[in-house]
Amino acid sequence: MKNLESLFDQLQITTNVFHNGQYCGNWQIDTSGTGFITFHAVTHGQCYLHRNDDGPVLLEKGDMVLLPVDSPHLLSPTKTHTYKNVSASSIPVSEKLGAEGPVLLCGYFEYQHPLMRVITKELPEFWIIKKASKESRVLHESLQLLISASLEVSDSTFTSSVLLNKIAEVIFLLIVKHLMSKYSSTLGALLHPAIANSLQALHNAPEQHWNVEMLASIANMSKSNYAAKFKACAGITPIKYLTQWRLRCACTEIIQSNKPLITIANQYGYETEASFSKAFKREIGVSPSQKRVQARPA
Repeated sequence: MKNLESLFDQLQITTNVFHNGQYCGNWQIDTSGTGFITFHAVTHGQCYLHRNDDGPVLLEKGDMVLLPVDSPHLLSPTKTHTYKNVSASSIPVSEKLGAEGPVLLCGYFEYQHPLMRVITKELPEFWIIKKASKESRVLHESLQLLISASLEVSDSTFTSSVLLNKIAEVIFLLIVKHLMSKYSSTLGALLHPAIANSLQALHNAPEQHWNVEMLASIANMSKSNYAAKFKACAGITPIKYLTQWRLRCACTEIIQSNKPLITIANQYGYETEASFSKAFKREIGVSPSQKRVQARPA
């Protein structure tokens, strides 16, 4: 679990619980479109999950559905549904809830690093955690804690959102830990102590002139074996991973700081602003200066 937490810290995965309310009457919602890993937890009542041409799935209090690749879906109060726009207004949990109608806690796990796309593609399109199933005991206890916390009326909206986001983050770690043992070869390999150690070194010093031989040495593997294993698991070469890591981290720096671009370029292993700008545009799609302008409020 420690290696998993460390990797996720480096990947800068953040949680956003954006809805916590009760739906009544004729409603249906589709929250896909974020491009991230979405989830819904039923904290009161019941509703139905509709997925493409599959039959409806009943979700009851205590159940949660995770959508690793943000797949199209609908939630509605009945087994039947339409794809027409239907009013989906809800009552916030902070107000008095009615006797009928499900209460849904909805959110998503946001990430920027391209490695997460490799990982999520290996996971099932939908994963439903039923309250009555025999999955991880700790996972279910954490989910019930999330449900209990979501139904409490707090005097502070900020405190409530921070608490829910933190509990949801723990649940996500537990979910991935559970799923990777069944589906994800990438996470399993990247959490292997040998490869994880080499990645930790790379993450801690992205400005170094790394090569495969240096990384393999840290992993105590031969150069060829390390390169082959890394490519087979992650879908990209170690050097491609290094490039993506540097530029995604640099992108975050550009958005969040006012450092000169040459300082950021040097910080992530580029000796000139020109070489940095060329690599950045190839990976991110815009130049560093354009990215900074886009990130600033108008």
